[in-house]
Amino acid sequence: MAWFGCLLLVSLAYPVLASVAAPPVLLLYGFQPIPGFRATVLWADVAEHLAGNDILNTETIEIGTETGHGLFFLPAGDEEHRDVFLSDYALPYEPTVRDLRFYAERLADEIEWITKELSVSRVDIVAHSMGALVARAYIEASDFDEVLGSEEFPNHGTVYRGDVRTLITLAAPHHGAFLASFGQWLSRLGRQLSPEGEFLELLNRDTVIDDRLTSLHPDVRYVSMAGQTCFGCGLRLDEEACLRECVDAGIAWQGSDLVVLMASAYLPEAENAACIGMDHVDMHTHPVLAEAIERILAGGLAPDVIYASPELRFDTPSD
Repeated sequence: MAWFGCLLLVSLAYPVLASVAAPPVLLLYGFQPIPGFRATVLWADVAEHLAGNDILNTETIEIGTETGHGLFFLPAGDEEHRDVFLSDYALPYEPTVRDLRFYAERLADEIEWITKELSVSRVDIVAHSMGALVARAYIEASDFDEVLGSEEFPNHGTVYRGDVRTLITLAAPHHGAFLASFGQWLSRLGRQLSPEGEFLELLNRDTVIDDRLTSLHPDVRYVSMAGQTCFGCGLRLDEEACLRECVDAGIAWQGSDLVVLMASAYLPEAENAACIGMDHVDMHTHPVLAEAIERILAGGLAPDVIYASPELRFDTPSD
């Protein structure tokens, strides 16, 4: 089977860093323009893979009755898997159109609930698209200290508590979503997602921490995975040549997942993995990606390249 062959290739690509106790995993969805979405639907494939449990066994937990803040929990199916939580940082019955830092404070509440109830000190986070910026706005909350209280940066009281071990970002616009530039005058969220916005400038600004220049929190392991898909190869006479060109471009971190540019998803100082043959939706549903996430969270180093199928590996013969 093609999938099995690709999963084997992924398995062989992961050296193990160390054997460590596995904290719970928290999954964060990205931008949702239509209300009524459910995190359990968006994350079903990844959640089932990490938990070794059917998504139908997900429990709903109320962590903030005054605000209607819920959290989804899929317990580990056995000792070989881990507890999985699914964030629901948005307010009920509305799309995700609010201040990213407002969502970061709700994320902080979720992590606080998980760590207290499970008696653990830290969680691992896997965040798709805009959800990655929500996670970074929490972990790197101090980046905004100098502007807190201004009209553009209301003080939500967010303080990072050192309770995140790993942040894996999937198709994240770390340096902006260019489509958002058209909406930067319409909403705070549009300005925050804009490559020219002050939000991302502050989030990505280098500071000196422990005698080194960095824009990331030094106590968190960051992994950024960017999707790249070939669009239009079937329109060329030499489809294979076109596909080879697309794959080569993806390995060089050129192209996009049809929503986020790979260049925007690249995060300096992080472990970066190019996911060839995956579009924006694949980046939170693809089985090969779920396998990769599991191995990274288990201590494996992120590979430079992950292929959606063995047929995209032109450097080795296909079976």
